[in-house]
Amino acid sequence: MLCRSIAVEGSEKILSLIEGAEMAEIRIEMSNLSSDEVRVLFAKHKSLIATCRPGDIPDKTRKALLKAAIDGGAEWVDIEIESDDGYMRELVRYAKANDCKVIISYHNYKSTPDKEYLERIIERSLSEGADLVKIATMANSDNDNSTLISLYRPGRALLSIGMGELGRVTRIEALKRGAPFTFVIAPGSQESAPGQYSEAEMKKILGI
Repeated sequence: MLCRSIAVEGSEKILSLIEGAEMAEIRIEMSNLSSDEVRVLFAKHKSLIATCRPGDIPDKTRKALLKAAIDGGAEWVDIEIESDDGYMRELVRYAKANDCKVIISYHNYKSTPDKEYLERIIERSLSEGADLVKIATMANSDNDNSTLISLYRPGRALLSIGMGELGRVTRIEALKRGAPFTFVIAPGSQESAPGQYSEAEMKKILGI
């Protein structure tokens, strides 16, 4: 499945970009929406990922926005593995109580750690209640791509992708290796992470 990653401001613009999507990720921290607006937005599509990355927004506010998305009917909520334990566990409990699946994600925008380190990240994420573990690291070599692809195994709930131009192949391999979706650029939008394919490009590659 192809998941449009949407990082724009305003409900109207977001709704225009999710129209016709199989699924979409909404980057709430870039949406400039209130909790009430988020709740309404997430009721508009049956397959949305609620993501609110750390940065300028305090954790208390991020948590409220993600809970609002869950209340609205988000299918998935993305929680960073680096989060404070209390923050993460409260959101995991809230999601599970409201039939929302949990992605626990690890991002490294500079490099790809060794396989042993990433295996520990995966196991910890699963132990914290992840329904899917997302690994996204900067791919600086073919060996980095090999490391990311080697993390897949039958039955493992994993999305492992390399960022950057060199890592693009891993976004295709993800679907071949059993990941439930891979991220693409929505028509008329821009990439939200380095190396993403447009939806049209990915459909062409996959023969859709």
